[in-house]
Amino acid sequence: MSDIIKERFLPIKELNEEVYDILIHDKIEFHRLARFKKGVKQSLRRYKVGGLRAVFHNPNFKQIINRINTPSRKKKILYITITPSFNLLRQSIYVRKNGNYETILLMESPWLLNLMERHFDAVYIYDTYYELANILKEVKPYLVHVQGSIMGADFLCILVREFSKSRVIFEFYDVPSLSISEKDSINFFGEETTKLGFFAEQFACKNAEGIILSYFNEAAEILKKQYDIKAPILEFYSYPCVEFFEESSLNNKYSFKSKKINLIYTGALIPNSYPDNIYGNYKLFNVTDILTKQNICLNIYTSPYMSKNKFSKLYKEYIDLSNKLDGFKIYTGISPNHISLEASKYDFGTIIFMFKYNNSLDMSNKIKIPTKFFAYLEAGLPIIISEEFEYASKLVREYEIGIVVSQKDMYNLSKIISAYDYKKLRNNVLSARNKLSIETHINRLLQFYEEVVKT
Repeated sequence: MSDIIKERFLPIKELNEEVYDILIHDKIEFHRLARFKKGVKQSLRRYKVGGLRAVFHNPNFKQIINRINTPSRKKKILYITITPSFNLLRQSIYVRKNGNYETILLMESPWLLNLMERHFDAVYIYDTYYELANILKEVKPYLVHVQGSIMGADFLCILVREFSKSRVIFEFYDVPSLSISEKDSINFFGEETTKLGFFAEQFACKNAEGIILSYFNEAAEILKKQYDIKAPILEFYSYPCVEFFEESSLNNKYSFKSKKINLIYTGALIPNSYPDNIYGNYKLFNVTDILTKQNICLNIYTSPYMSKNKFSKLYKEYIDLSNKLDGFKIYTGISPNHISLEASKYDFGTIIFMFKYNNSLDMSNKIKIPTKFFAYLEAGLPIIISEEFEYASKLVREYEIGIVVSQKDMYNLSKIISAYDYKKLRNNVLSARNKLSIETHINRLLQFYEEVVKT
């Protein structure tokens, strides 16, 4: 079995021997002991998430293969990732609503298992990449949709493309070359991870039958020129999902009692320990100080993908500041089916930073819309956003759903907010989120699926 899997990777060896060695020796668990250790670790993670049910009721290897291969009136879309993002969740909800498709999710991370089970027809937590490779060579779904992440899951495209008999769509969560320079990546992620990540980007662009980007179309043009891409590319965002829409009355806002402006920031938060030359612009310590001096409250809800123990270690400085500073609080993340209700009690969603450093993330800011942008719309919140996020700022202005601020504006934000008609902004949000909803856009994704399969 191991020899068969290694043979499938021989084309990679011809393209890049270093990447081949990384895959064979570091990523794919060919040794039984490595598979056993990872299996034990995965069982413990599943138990933390869902107790004994999550450990013993996860379908076994043969069951998931049979589930995928059993004939059905519906077309089976197989989603593969390490940690499923909220955009996959939203997509699955509306792909299923169409009535012609089933969605099956294979993921490594057990976090949010219970939520994913509610919105996919089947969910399977694989223990090892070796196991995933063996599943892929046995199944033939209608289509395979792979979701990557910067320097994390992008290599799955290599695994899937070399083993799958079906057409493959690759969805970039972040495009490495548009998000970080190779030099910065090597310094932060390490040389092996960087080589694999940048090779995976090139491989996906040249070998996937379809590519999905959550970037403005300028990104597609850059990648087309860089890799001479022949496959179709779809611009598709993490659009708001009607199922998660919330709308708090004004007297249910935290500001109603505190008489202070209350802002919320959700999602990925850069730890203070990360190097300033790469991530310094995205640390919120400076922003927190500027806002609280204006009597504005900032509340952070981090990603729900981590344990409380990891949260305590990773964000110790933020937690310490939260305990000392009035008007600043940090909380563990809440899943998307609950965060909207909590977020709706604040006044504005924020995507604001103090940009002190010139770095490789500048391009990404201009042409990418952060996922939290649409999460704020789900919660019915106007958005305050830094003008450096050019395309997202364009949408804020176009739909009049918030406030675009410069770096200088940050020091006068309290007065700027007060000058706006909040009720008008909020009413615009409620209108815009329907126009921008995934319900409105899902047919573009389904048409893309069909185009990829039939081309």
